[in-house]
Amino acid sequence: MPLKIKSVNNQTISNNIGIQPNDIIISINNHNINDIIDYKFYQSDENLRIKIQRNNCQKIYKIKKEFSKDLGLEFCGIRYRKCNCDCIFCFVNQMHSDARSSLKIKDDDFRLSFLLGNFITLTNLTDADYQRIVEQRLSPLYISVHTTNDKLRKEMMRYRVKINIKERLKFLAENGIQMHTQIVLIPDWNEGIELERTIFDLAELYPSVQSIAIVPVGLTKFREGLTPIRPVDEDLAKKVISDSMKWRDKFKQKLGTGLVTLADEFFLLVREEIPEEEYYNDFPQIENGVGMTRKLLSEWDTTVGSLKLNKDINSITIITAELIYPIIKNLSNEFQKSYKIRTNIIKVKNEYLGETVTVTGLLSCSDVIKAIKENDCGDLILLPENMFNEDGITLDDKTIDDLRKETGKEIKILKF
Repeated sequence: MPLKIKSVNNQTISNNIGIQPNDIIISINNHNINDIIDYKFYQSDENLRIKIQRNNCQKIYKIKKEFSKDLGLEFCGIRYRKCNCDCIFCFVNQMHSDARSSLKIKDDDFRLSFLLGNFITLTNLTDADYQRIVEQRLSPLYISVHTTNDKLRKEMMRYRVKINIKERLKFLAENGIQMHTQIVLIPDWNEGIELERTIFDLAELYPSVQSIAIVPVGLTKFREGLTPIRPVDEDLAKKVISDSMKWRDKFKQKLGTGLVTLADEFFLLVREEIPEEEYYNDFPQIENGVGMTRKLLSEWDTTVGSLKLNKDINSITIITAELIYPIIKNLSNEFQKSYKIRTNIIKVKNEYLGETVTVTGLLSCSDVIKAIKENDCGDLILLPENMFNEDGITLDDKTIDDLRKETGKEIKILKF
């Protein structure tokens, strides 16, 4: 679908030659322009022949510019592909009905994977898509594998197409596309032998497969009518930690890197020490909950130093969730000693999604408000940054201003 121009930077050649808002870019150098990636890829040349549609007329603009210099165009919203799977563990299917609208969208678009690091399943890609990925070097991609057993993968993800996941990954690897892969671990489904087979199948594609992350399945209270799934318990978490360390040792000897990493939840669940930074190999899947706690520990002093407290602040309350509570408690004790200020921690119970959800990134405004009202919160309340999205919106579609208005408290967001 051609791109419609929203605005034109008046300091660029596009404005000088007469390209206007609401113009539609049809092609650049005879290449059809379907999305922002096509635009960025083909507009990087020095000599451009741009076909524009304006109302019912088409115009041709010839531009000579510096290589890779942007044309200064901003575009209207682009439609992205939706997921055609119906995974038994899909978090969207178990989301609260009042959650913000973006959490109810099932996207599965390779362009978003390249641009934003969104995970894709490879179940809706055509041969033309694969060729485009290779031609435009759309790398790295973030891929939800879960298992390399095709029969099991289809049962877990419930897609209708036929796909050999190992062949698809091998094609990308042979064509120089790097991949970050994830495995959502579901007890009784893809654990044990199946998990080990998947890990070693993916490791065969190193260095194209740059990382393999294992994350525990997330379950909310909204699972009525869905496939019964039990959560990852302490026994399974301990086994996965033990097995993964053995796999890492083998991969270090053979590949020079551990390759496999676990989500923080595994270590927190069994109260094991969080690995050092070397374990995470530059944190390629930190947004997937792999290494957030280590980052928190490493950057705590800097984070606290950014607070810039007023002199009249005598007490601070830190809001957190159940899983990370012991870590925050230890850090707050150090903070209290260093800054001579009384620190209180409130562990918020997740009633919005259910008590099985124990991470700060899924705290709701409503649960936080309730916790604040039920406790003595002192002079300043600190909220974890990851309970807000990039637009400053919570899970239940509220802002920090909503929190301040509802509680009447001074509140700041801190990266923890």
